[in-house]
Amino acid sequence: MTDATSTSSSTGKSRATKTIAVGVIAVAAVLASALAGPAGSAAAAGGYDYSPGEPMIMNNGGTIDGGYDQVCSGGYAISGDSGFFLLGANCATVTAFQVRNNQGVFANYLASPASLRDGSSALYEMVPGDDAHQMVADPLTGEQPGDGRIVGFMPTVQQRPGMLVGKMGVGTGWTEGAITGVVGDLLCTTMEVAPGDLGGPVWRLDENGLRALGTIRGRDSSGHGCYRPIQETLYEYGANLPVFGPDQGRPTWGTWAPGMPYLGGTTSAGRAFTITIPTRADWTP
Repeated sequence: MTDATSTSSSTGKSRATKTIAVGVIAVAAVLASALAGPAGSAAAAGGYDYSPGEPMIMNNGGTIDGGYDQVCSGGYAISGDSGFFLLGANCATVTAFQVRNNQGVFANYLASPASLRDGSSALYEMVPGDDAHQMVADPLTGEQPGDGRIVGFMPTVQQRPGMLVGKMGVGTGWTEGAITGVVGDLLCTTMEVAPGDLGGPVWRLDENGLRALGTIRGRDSSGHGCYRPIQETLYEYGANLPVFGPDQGRPTWGTWAPGMPYLGGTTSAGRAFTITIPTRADWTP
């Protein structure tokens, strides 16, 4: 394929499964390797090992009295002067100060950006002893695009109309589609999305490797996925993206690709775009 997110001619999906023992690198090692060149393998420090696209259960996030919890998808790990943090969606009915999975709490709410241009995102700080890997895998099947390793991010201006992109999320797993145009501050696509996918990573695999494009922020009037380009999110937080490749630094505000159509209308997202589960219940695909 000359314009595709994956290399398989039959299913479009790699059968490589994400494991802790194979192809995993801790964020601390990613930060070091970003200065030295391509990253190698390293074991995590211990505890929970997070990857973009995995479930984020908003602990006691549904109501003040704990009537239910809400599940959305985790985004990329980003780093700044204060360390590294997980990028997630502000998807709970009330602020969830703890994020958990089926094994327990793995991160704490830190902040949302001061700017309202990306007000639906939030930063989470990992519990000591846990770690994160800049690798994407389908949370429903474990399948990965290529080897799953993010080697960089694609500037917004390069994300052109008709380009094929993919996403991971706990609602629909791995889906792919083409960029159709701009609605508000989001790029919309033909990708399938559903409740639970909010916050999940958007990516593209091509001759330049597997690169981060953004994170799911909602859906358009047709029900297809729309995402916030990662360049603008990094700018909002004054952060960079740790990757298995050269460090691209902290980007400036981006611009849309030439010829990108403005579609008009609005997108739906927010707290209704989540999966609701009983308080303290496990998430199951």
